[in-house]
Amino acid sequence: MGLVEFSSVFMLDGIEARVTPDSIHFGSVEIPMAGGIPRFVRPGETYSDGNFSELRKKHATLQLDSVNGTTDRRMTLLSRTNWEPTRLRDKLVLECGCGAGPDTEVLLSLGGRVLAADLAGVDVARNNLGDRPQLCLIQADIMNLPLRPATFDTVFCHRVLQHTPDPERTLRHILTFVKPDGDVFVHSYAKTAKQMWNWKYVLRPLSTRMSPETLYSFIKRTAPALMSVSEAMCRSAFGRRIHYVMVPFRYYGHKEKFRTLTREQILEYGIHDTFDALAPRYDRPLSAKKIRAIASEYLSRPFEVVESGAVTLLRTL
Repeated sequence: MGLVEFSSVFMLDGIEARVTPDSIHFGSVEIPMAGGIPRFVRPGETYSDGNFSELRKKHATLQLDSVNGTTDRRMTLLSRTNWEPTRLRDKLVLECGCGAGPDTEVLLSLGGRVLAADLAGVDVARNNLGDRPQLCLIQADIMNLPLRPATFDTVFCHRVLQHTPDPERTLRHILTFVKPDGDVFVHSYAKTAKQMWNWKYVLRPLSTRMSPETLYSFIKRTAPALMSVSEAMCRSAFGRRIHYVMVPFRYYGHKEKFRTLTREQILEYGIHDTFDALAPRYDRPLSAKKIRAIASEYLSRPFEVVESGAVTLLRTL
């Protein structure tokens, strides 16, 4: 991948990196490589193991627009950032938490040069995205990134912040990497009654104590029946509101952007996202007030914090 092309962005404890196609060094410290990817954390020893890593193995390409035939990730990204499609062209982008690469694919298609970091899933992302000079994947903790401060044109963090052990510290850390005139987009679940009054927060005290394998198996077995209930309830706006609060299954069959998907694909999305709601070790949304206060400390250009339904968005203007 584009490790050599991205060599100038790496820094660890104030020491610049020396990068070759198959190694990365910070003074006497050598970072191990596997599959062409620097491993700043050891595989199998992170809080993503068993939950997010489980999903990426079982549903590796589910969310990629190029595979499922939708424009869901592209349109969601453009809508939530409120940026023109040309805004990322030739920009150096730090993606904090790439997963299997569905947003990475979009960032690259918009012309970005992307350094994508994740605790787990980078091998799946590599398989999905292939080798590209404009992409560098690293396995790293976004709470402790080995990067040069104030280096990136864009810092992008989507659907990740609330799943870190300390979202406030994570947000402060990732904001140090954007240039003074750079762009920022950070998504968090909203800390509102609408978001918190939901079946997942009732069930998570139990589901997070289950093994990921047991939880996934249970969700997969019950999904067909719950999807039938969901289909019936989501035919009306009132039914959708009750479903959101009461039925422990993520259902998207009523959404226009998923009209092209088969029933089997809708079921797979439901299994994936229901597990994604119940399995993560951490789910700690930050309030819009806290996000605004932190952003005010770090960002020199105008920004806004938008609290919309179940999500809170920080984005430069």
